[in-house]
Amino acid sequence: MVTHKMIKKHKQSVKVMSDSKKQNAKLKSKLKSDKLNNKKLRQGRNTNIKNVQVNVENGKVENMKSDNKQLRKDVQEETNLIKKSVAKKYQKENINKVGNVQNADVKIDANSKKLKREKSTESDKVVKYALRKKLSTRNNVSDVQSNIKFNPHINTTSKIVKSQKRKRVDSTSKKEKSDCLNLNDLSKEHILQCISVIFHLTEEQLKNKNALFDDESQPVFMQVTCIRVPKTPRRCMRIPLPYTIVSPNDEVALFVGDLQRGRRKDYEPTVEHYEDLLRKHGCTRIKSIIPMNQVKTEYDQYELKRKLVDSYDYFLVDGKIAGHLSHLLGKEFYKKRKLPTSIRMQSKDLKHEVEYALRKSIMQIHSSGDTHIIQVGHTSMRKEEIVENILVTCSYLSKNYPGGWANIRSVRIKTPISLGLPIYMTLKNKNLVHVPVIKPKRPKAYHDVSGELTTAAGIAAVTVTPEGDITVVEKRRRVLSQDIKTK
Repeated sequence: MVTHKMIKKHKQSVKVMSDSKKQNAKLKSKLKSDKLNNKKLRQGRNTNIKNVQVNVENGKVENMKSDNKQLRKDVQEETNLIKKSVAKKYQKENINKVGNVQNADVKIDANSKKLKREKSTESDKVVKYALRKKLSTRNNVSDVQSNIKFNPHINTTSKIVKSQKRKRVDSTSKKEKSDCLNLNDLSKEHILQCISVIFHLTEEQLKNKNALFDDESQPVFMQVTCIRVPKTPRRCMRIPLPYTIVSPNDEVALFVGDLQRGRRKDYEPTVEHYEDLLRKHGCTRIKSIIPMNQVKTEYDQYELKRKLVDSYDYFLVDGKIAGHLSHLLGKEFYKKRKLPTSIRMQSKDLKHEVEYALRKSIMQIHSSGDTHIIQVGHTSMRKEEIVENILVTCSYLSKNYPGGWANIRSVRIKTPISLGLPIYMTLKNKNLVHVPVIKPKRPKAYHDVSGELTTAAGIAAVTVTPEGDITVVEKRRRVLSQDIKTK
């Protein structure tokens, strides 16, 4: 139950709360007023300080001006005194020289008359020579030149035309330079540092893995990323390098055509024939010879082809059978970048042909991604040789890569195990580069064929494309119109 005492206590507490609120409001108003007063005092102090500084500066400037005026006066007085002293000296010297000058003037007049006479004789000779030349040229000049009238603006116009032609040539050359590689973009020092880092990483990785053969060399690749993915068919670009990628321990195989065709016939005489041919020319890099018949009989299955790829490091082919062999080898050669390079076996200098083929490196160009890889060297090579190979490949790519050097985003060096270290990189806008489109090479007979249907002569015509698409066009309307005209 609520009692009378509880009600009184409640009322007293309410009064106390209201009094405390009023006191808080008064204190807040006092604090605000104090803050405003403090701000006004600070502003007044700042304005007074600024005025004092300005007055001090003005006083300094006035003192400086007065000092400068006095200095100028002193300098002018000193210069006037020096001028007066110098003038007096020159007057004395000139008075002594006047007599000598008068005698010299007489001699000068005599010499001047002689010079005038000599000049007149020389000018007469020049005029006579010019007249003789004009007479000789008039006889040799054609009728067209005789009709041309004298124009004082001819020289100026010819100069303008020459300047315009030069400007046009410069503009085209600048465009070509922008597409091609500028070797200043690539620094040899940076490339050497990257190669030394890769060598150090490979050595440490081989130590950790406890490799059986320490002399094994790992390949060094150059990874190229493009700005715009080109629309091209799958093709291989072979780049000739100054130093060979093939190490002396690598095994090289040579694919050769059969001397006697047929699956049942023996292929050993073909092997012996080509081994003798290589010995005559002094080719020692090729370890084994594989004829076409052996590929068809012994390496007809997928697993056997995989073993053949792994058993050799590099492959060469006779140029005669290069087109027939590509579909027999399969996709494993393409995946592992071991497609054989063609040679002319009938050449007189076969050793040079083999060495030139072994210096070539293959780059697979495709439109399935923005990265393309090419082998540039291996870890058993010298660093300077790898640098030269990299520079040669970059200059070759600037001319033959789809889109040119303008389409290359970055170039990196890497091994199969390590990460890619960047040599070159650009932040060019993607919209500034056009998508490169390269059409595949087709034979001359690759075109549409059209003619009349033999089953329906005069009624329909047929066109057949190289892909095998057939389109039939009816000719009934034309036939009907011709019949109506005859009637």
